[in-house]
Amino acid sequence: MLNINCLKKNYISSPVSLTILIGVLFLFLGCYDSNEKKITFFGGKIKNPKGKYVYLYKGIKAIDSAKLDANSKFKMEVDSIEIGLYTFKHGPEYQYLYLEPQDSLLIYLNTWGNFDESLIFSGKGSAKNNFLINLYLQQEKKGKEYRYNFKLNEQEFGQLIDNDIEKLMQSYDQLIESEKEEPSEFYDQLIKTGIYFPFYRLKENYAYSHQRAINSRELTKLSPGFYSYRDKIDLNIESLYDYSPYISYIVTYLYNKAYAMSNESDNKIIELNFMKIVNDEIKIQSVKDKLLARGIWGSLANNKLSKDEFQSIQDYFFSNCKDESYLSELKKSIAQKEVLVCGKELPKLTMHNSKGEEVVINNVIKGSDAVIYFWPKDLGRVELINESLAYYKEKYPDIIFIGIERNKNQKDWVNFIDKKELPLHTQYKIDKNSEAYAWFEGDMARTIILNNKGEVENGYLFFLENKGDINYYLNNLKKH
Repeated sequence: MLNINCLKKNYISSPVSLTILIGVLFLFLGCYDSNEKKITFFGGKIKNPKGKYVYLYKGIKAIDSAKLDANSKFKMEVDSIEIGLYTFKHGPEYQYLYLEPQDSLLIYLNTWGNFDESLIFSGKGSAKNNFLINLYLQQEKKGKEYRYNFKLNEQEFGQLIDNDIEKLMQSYDQLIESEKEEPSEFYDQLIKTGIYFPFYRLKENYAYSHQRAINSRELTKLSPGFYSYRDKIDLNIESLYDYSPYISYIVTYLYNKAYAMSNESDNKIIELNFMKIVNDEIKIQSVKDKLLARGIWGSLANNKLSKDEFQSIQDYFFSNCKDESYLSELKKSIAQKEVLVCGKELPKLTMHNSKGEEVVINNVIKGSDAVIYFWPKDLGRVELINESLAYYKEKYPDIIFIGIERNKNQKDWVNFIDKKELPLHTQYKIDKNSEAYAWFEGDMARTIILNNKGEVENGYLFFLENKGDINYYLNNLKKH
């Protein structure tokens, strides 16, 4: 259970933080009265900063930013803010904020530790935010623990989930009792989503995960009431689509229904079924378009689809998606997939090394199994690739991993290689005037798997999407 004593307005996680936070409070709030100025205050101190700025976002829109001063402190004063879920971003990391008008919220963050676990809130609005971040951490931990619980039968699994939900709800009730006023309707909805939906997601995963856990050939049959919670769920709450427990559950639920449809009907194309369910159940067009794009991007990585099956997926997507940026991006992606044909040799691919010399990648990987991946622009995704890269290199030491830069100039790229301590012989750059640039244009963390004959095993996996897919292909390389 969450410890409610750690969620009071002056939440402190370690003795050293107390002195720091008191200093920050006096610095920023000594003469500050948010009620008098009718504005919302957000500030704090970042130890070991990863950049010069802190950004405040509402969805994907940046609404304010602040530069760190010489003491690594920052402050923002935001007028006319609405009650809702926000995010703040520093360097490659981001985290949620719940803000109400006239809050005076302070953070202390040490980036050398775990970003989420080292985050401390203080000031007006801190108790709600401390609960929100601790709930996030608690559910993250629970998600890992539950991997070992899928062997349980349906009744045991359901009872375990009910017990864990009850414990978290008790903690939330303690928070409400400790506050001087009732939480807003949105905060109540947000926290209950954060409590219930990660467990609902585990239940959506249960049938297939239980089948694997007990090594059964038969899909687990569930009682009629197992998914009864679905009747209470609204899939179209726009204010929650920026909250990962909500969207993560919805995507899992939609795929679960797509797999069920494939098992129960003649249409076995998972991606097409997924898009049909999205079209039926998601009413917010922007979200619908994003999920339709997710479906067709998934089909790009599925090399088991026939030409006709892939064409039916394309036809459905282009008939139902309304977002011009997705339409344009997918036309480009489909054309790129057609260049790198599974089972065919990789076309001659010329890049430049850190010295500016031309290098034919086909020669670099000749006779070896290889993975070619592409660096995105976003710092957060760059860090995630670094983490994944370390995992794959350790697990598959005989496979060559080649990183390709598409966007930086030569100087920035060389600095990037040096900063990330990447081996020079595995890093190359493709110029925008190269004939091959159109094959890889875009900003997705795309991956190409090649066998030791130089043949394409898969030309359109996603480095950050699903370790299971990449592991499947890398394990199969060993069989050649």
